[in-house]
Amino acid sequence: MANEESTHAQAPLKTCREHGDLLDMFCVDCEKNICLICGQQKHGSHDWSRTTKVFERVRSELAALCETVRQEKIPLLQAEVQKIRTLRETNGKLFTEKMKQISSHTDVVVTTVQKLSEDMVKNCKYLKSQNEDKLDTKESEIERFLTGFECCLQSVEDECKTDNMAKLLQIKRDVLSVPTPLKLTNRDMTLHHIDFKAGEIQENALQSVLGEIYQTYKRVTVSKLFEEKKGTKMIKYVSPISENQAWYREFRSSENVLIDINKGTTETACMFGELRSDHIPDDFITLENGVNIYTWHAGHCVMKISPPKVKESEMVVNKVSKVADLSPLYPVGVCATVEGRIIVSAIDTPAFSEDLFTYNQPRKSVVLILSESGKTKKVFQYADDEKTSLFLYPYRMAENTKGDICVINRTGTTSGQVCVLSSVGKLQFYYNGTGPNKYDFDPRGICCDSGGNILVGDSANKCVHLVDQDGTFLTYLIKCEEDPWSMALFQNSLWIGGKNGSIFTYRYQLRNAS
Repeated sequence: MANEESTHAQAPLKTCREHGDLLDMFCVDCEKNICLICGQQKHGSHDWSRTTKVFERVRSELAALCETVRQEKIPLLQAEVQKIRTLRETNGKLFTEKMKQISSHTDVVVTTVQKLSEDMVKNCKYLKSQNEDKLDTKESEIERFLTGFECCLQSVEDECKTDNMAKLLQIKRDVLSVPTPLKLTNRDMTLHHIDFKAGEIQENALQSVLGEIYQTYKRVTVSKLFEEKKGTKMIKYVSPISENQAWYREFRSSENVLIDINKGTTETACMFGELRSDHIPDDFITLENGVNIYTWHAGHCVMKISPPKVKESEMVVNKVSKVADLSPLYPVGVCATVEGRIIVSAIDTPAFSEDLFTYNQPRKSVVLILSESGKTKKVFQYADDEKTSLFLYPYRMAENTKGDICVINRTGTTSGQVCVLSSVGKLQFYYNGTGPNKYDFDPRGICCDSGGNILVGDSANKCVHLVDQDGTFLTYLIKCEEDPWSMALFQNSLWIGGKNGSIFTYRYQLRNAS
């Protein structure tokens, strides 16, 4: 350090071209050498002083910063490194434990297969024994006849030595009357043949037997609160209005039913009609103000049901009105934003059944953001190139805490993906499930929690995927008894509508990150 100071002290100072004075000052803001006059005239509001003083101050500040890093930041970083080492050690222990479990389970599977194999060999030996018993019986029977014939011939040969013609003729008649020796019949020649037909080796069946590996996510816990079968067809939608109450509609039903899991009651509170031309909802939500919004697919409209009002001690019936006419498009799914706007998906082809992907796939598929009054604010249809469609069949939507729009995009009769867009429509990512094949994932229901995680009901695998807001798979949250067909989250209650008419409610708890 002394040598460095000496070098600076002995170095010849340059002079200012403008003022001819020595450049023995330094401006910290501009990071340049200046003269005294420059400092007074041009750098009045800047941090400048004599170069030697600036050197000493900066060195002092740098020493203090180094001490701060040494005393405060380095210990923090060391603590983080220790956390990583602890996590690595835990990860190693978990790996070893799971490897033991996999090996143990595999041994059980192999032992079971070996037992089945041994049973098959025993059965094969039993069939062989049956055939041998049959052959032994027939052989003994023929050998008895053979012994009888041999004895008879010996007797005849001895009697033939007689000189009595009458007796010889009688012996001849006796020999001619001996019955024909037994022959094996066609039935005797037929054995119960032993055969073996090898079973078909299917990897998916073997995988099902062996089990699966997946991550667990300890920040989220779920516990079942309610389960009840309410019909035989799929629950088209389930729309909670509280942690205990929710609207739902069974496929092809004209009734909107309110279920209360605390009271164990259901109440048909709205009849929509029985024809496609009637106001039967494809999707249905309840806003915070009690207003119900639904998509009337056949009518090309987004509809609103205002809650009843009391007027002069008399109840006024629900008022049904039109929010928006999307003709010629057919609205499909609907959800609400935090800002009070309405998100609607729509296609240009009617989708009254799964035949949509067999006969007439949509050619135009959009997601719209509508104001509360029904005015179109934004339309999302294409990727950044303005040519590639974002969706084939946008089915259901949800908004996460970032304001991203999460869309179930149906790509086939039993397949799909989740398309996540920013609030301005920029594609963030596609989530295609965890399987190697795109047909392994059939998303039907979707919602988001307060941590920004995305919950996806997968009908193909009867489970709920938990995905973070960046598209990373976290865990299979629930293994469902029934294909999840619709889903919604209200505070700490997760509602799931099943394919075969059941409704499930779970307590959903999200712990904050430590």
